[in-house]
Amino acid sequence: MTVFFSSIVIFFALVTFRIFVKTLFKYLSGTIEQKAVDNLAIIGVNSTTIALAEAFLSDNAMYHLSFFIDKNKYLNGKKVLGIPVIAKSNSIIAILRFNKIKHVVLIKNFLPEKEELELLEDCLKYNINVYNPKLVSGFNTTVNTAKSLKKYTIEELMFRETISIDNPSVINTFSNKTVLVTGGAGSIGSEIVNQLAKLNPERIVVLDQAETPLNSIQLTISAAFPRIKCEYELVDVTNRNELQAVFNKYKPEVVFHAAAYKHVPVLETNFMQAVKVNIFGTKNVMDLAFEFEVKRFVFVSTDKAVNPTNVMGASKRIAEIMVQSRFNAQTDATKTQIITTRFGNVLGSNGSVVNLFEKQIKEGGPITVTHPDINRFFMTIPEACKLVLEAGTMGAGGEIYIFDMGKPIRIKDLAEKMIRLSGKEPYKDIDIVYTGLRPGEKLYEELLADTSKTLPTYHPKIMIAQDPVYCYEKVQTFLDKLNGNSYATKQDLITVLLEMVPEFIQTPQEVE
Repeated sequence: MTVFFSSIVIFFALVTFRIFVKTLFKYLSGTIEQKAVDNLAIIGVNSTTIALAEAFLSDNAMYHLSFFIDKNKYLNGKKVLGIPVIAKSNSIIAILRFNKIKHVVLIKNFLPEKEELELLEDCLKYNINVYNPKLVSGFNTTVNTAKSLKKYTIEELMFRETISIDNPSVINTFSNKTVLVTGGAGSIGSEIVNQLAKLNPERIVVLDQAETPLNSIQLTISAAFPRIKCEYELVDVTNRNELQAVFNKYKPEVVFHAAAYKHVPVLETNFMQAVKVNIFGTKNVMDLAFEFEVKRFVFVSTDKAVNPTNVMGASKRIAEIMVQSRFNAQTDATKTQIITTRFGNVLGSNGSVVNLFEKQIKEGGPITVTHPDINRFFMTIPEACKLVLEAGTMGAGGEIYIFDMGKPIRIKDLAEKMIRLSGKEPYKDIDIVYTGLRPGEKLYEELLADTSKTLPTYHPKIMIAQDPVYCYEKVQTFLDKLNGNSYATKQDLITVLLEMVPEFIQTPQEVE
């Protein structure tokens, strides 16, 4: 009997001990997890944010949902899914700071544009992480909070109103057409190809002289648009014979000419390449567009063509003058319509300062900026290309369209925002150093020459620049002179360029 009772006591003692250990472990684990989970707030109360809140409540390992914030004061003190709603102040940032919230979810376009931008700026200033969830629309939305939350990017932080292509004339212009895109593997060209693919063209011909990028876009487009006929031609626009073979093979009805050399410092040294590609490469494409009776020729230019201070900008301005004067020289003005589009820097392009800053931040800094006051106009690549497509359908030809680029952004401010977006402090964790303006570089970019005026179009973000129009015979004489000489020094070339672009502003480095 004694052995029997002893066995029972030992058995219950072991079971009780195991239960105690498991309970203690869960308690301690729960305490540790609770300490590791940060508080989070959601801005706005609607079906989308409620669906997101449900996901947080069922998957609460990442954050603790503390409350909603809303602008409707009638909701103040109410509860949604058991979560309180705070709506007693117009200042969202004040609520976040008072409650020491370091993580907030903001559905894009929930707030008015100005108010959203101000909140994003304030959150950056006070080291509050702002997340933009990728939600599937509908009442039965299911959200994996671990995968769906993402921090706002620098593009979203500097966002502008969303531009959509819903103009029937834009769709009709490219639907069932064969469209050639030169420089089609570059930043702008590849996005033009991407957006054209959505407009049901008959065929897209992607032409570029860079093999690896051409292969990359081929893989991308083939995966995203398997039913679209897309041809890929490895051709340099300066090789007229090979270019002519492409025109003869596909007979495009629309041409987007985005091929160009664009890096200012590189072209200040390799100045003859700017002439070869940006001027005579453009002339090759333009001449063949006329020869093969292309309906529309859209030339992608740059704000650096306005009052240029570098060879790249001057070469693009001469190309603008050339295509505009060539259109006006037609006896039949309806034969080939030439449209020029002019805009500033695009975020995330191959030559974008954003890419450089991202690399420098990953390496721990410092970030290099040429001058504390230097500023630039910026657009996102999709926005710029949507406007290019829209402008490409406008007018009767011969126009230079400029885009509303918003306000210029100081590069120093851009660098500081990117550092904060990475979770670090400017000048403390990552320094910003100034290296001095590079040859040919401006402090401020312009979209219009001082004497130019603009005319409005039906699109609020597209205007027509009223630049002087040149006689094509004069332009052709100039081109013959330019093409018939080899220039030993950059100053020799600039002297000739000034004949066609007298507004070329020579920098001190150029006049030494």
